[in-house]
Amino acid sequence: MVWLKSPTVEGNEFSWLTEEGSLTERLQKEFNDVKVDVIYEGNAPEEKSNYTREVIIKSHNKPMIFARTSLKDNDLNGVWSCLKTLGQHSLANILFKDDLILRRSLLYKLCEPPDDLYSYLKSLDLLDHETIWLRKSEWEKNGKVLLLIEVFLPNLFN
Repeated sequence: MVWLKSPTVEGNEFSWLTEEGSLTERLQKEFNDVKVDVIYEGNAPEEKSNYTREVIIKSHNKPMIFARTSLKDNDLNGVWSCLKTLGQHSLANILFKDDLILRRSLLYKLCEPPDDLYSYLKSLDLLDHETIWLRKSEWEKNGKVLLLIEVFLPNLFN
């Protein structure tokens, strides 16, 4: 399936997918409990010159959102060096608090078998549905781009 400018769902799912603010902050407001678990941080396996950070954002110990941040190593050591100190904190602490950071794009897609990302999430035991929604956004700071993919896991809508 191709990337869409708007998701083809309604109601609560549409509201979450099109959230313009921090998903972590919204989870905190709606569920009164948020924890960020970093599951991988380092060089991307497929491209050694790219940095990747993967997290699972949980509420009441249930995985709600999977997020993957990607950028070039050079940018990690430059304008995006603030990512190095995030630890178990949300990327929102950077993206929504720095006036120099702008969201350049936001696109939506259904993730389903045989997508590689779907298979990866299934291997982490995060999926029990055949299709799930994800969105990707590009963020820019001083001309350097960070790519963020957020996957909306089934627990979010149960």
